[in-house]
Amino acid sequence: MDVRLVSASGLVAMALLVACAGGGAPAQSRAAPASAASGSAAASGSAPVGSAPAVAGAPAAAAPRLDPVKVAEGNATINMAPLYLGIERGYGREDGIEIDLVDLGTGTSAQVLPALAAGQIEVAVGGTAAGLYNAIAQGVSLRITLDMTTAYPGNEAAGILVRKELIDSGRVREPADLWGLRLGFTSKGHSTQMIWDKVLGWGGLTFQDVESVEIPYPEMNVALANNNLDGAVSVEPFAALAIHGGYAVRWKTWADVLPYDQVGVAFYSQAFADGRTDVGRRLAKVWVRGARDFEAARTRGVNREDVIAILQKRTVLKERALYDLVPWPSFNPDGRVNAESVAAAQDWFAANGYVPRPVDLARVIDQQFADYAVAQLGPYRP
Repeated sequence: MDVRLVSASGLVAMALLVACAGGGAPAQSRAAPASAASGSAAASGSAPVGSAPAVAGAPAAAAPRLDPVKVAEGNATINMAPLYLGIERGYGREDGIEIDLVDLGTGTSAQVLPALAAGQIEVAVGGTAAGLYNAIAQGVSLRITLDMTTAYPGNEAAGILVRKELIDSGRVREPADLWGLRLGFTSKGHSTQMIWDKVLGWGGLTFQDVESVEIPYPEMNVALANNNLDGAVSVEPFAALAIHGGYAVRWKTWADVLPYDQVGVAFYSQAFADGRTDVGRRLAKVWVRGARDFEAARTRGVNREDVIAILQKRTVLKERALYDLVPWPSFNPDGRVNAESVAAAQDWFAANGYVPRPVDLARVIDQQFADYAVAQLGPYRP
């Protein structure tokens, strides 16, 4: 392996372990610890929210009842920031929720969706790939409820990488220049393939005009560095590491190609959405508070170091320097799902044969939970 691949002090090895871990690990849950970061109560010695003042000689008051919610954790990436910030800052407990993170190995849809259907988990996150729509068509009952990464214009996270040599030499300038090149995406029926299709179309090309390669994100970097791949649709931190390593250029961002794309979503099991609606609404409020904290840190530097410390603790990005190197994803600070983008993705997968039976998304996308959070918190104001 080229030594440039480990320029971020070993993160690639860690990310390889996360992304390539064997599937099927048995579900293990762990309760998220309470945090004193929800305010200054712990630091000042004042009583936490909802507690009664101590009375000498009186019996200790019972702890308030918390409603447990099982949430699939997946790969512990920065895309889970709204939830992690909500946990660490005590927002969950403030709204009477105990968030129980469930380890489902690599967190692929093949693991998450059956666990959701079986009731092992109540909340999960994932991308808008063909597998999600097909699972719904085959009877997996879920509701798409909250934004988990939107490609807002100007956001630089993820996108198309091209070998630096091809850019520097002028071999690749326009989409038409992709003719005959070896291009990577994660798998057929995935949004990374949809990205390539869009850009190839700008140049009057199709997949028949290039050599397409299905390849996992970490291996894209190896192939680019060794000249075995000419371009790839990648995500963070792999994209930033390839650029920092000097062997790739971020040619197009995800937002350049699909502005406002709903890259990832949170979904509730139908049993949770219908049977524990009040808890689901309170969880959405926790999520939206966390998303707003993240966006304030990302766009205006508000409590940036505190946010980074929480993400270092909770995600696979442990090294402080990486947070200045890797572009941060963008979230909808009101939590709402971009229904038009979700529908457009299904249309593309259906048109290309990956979704045989499109589903009625009006029955699946449920904005009531984000609406409740906004009603409680007010519309986001930067």
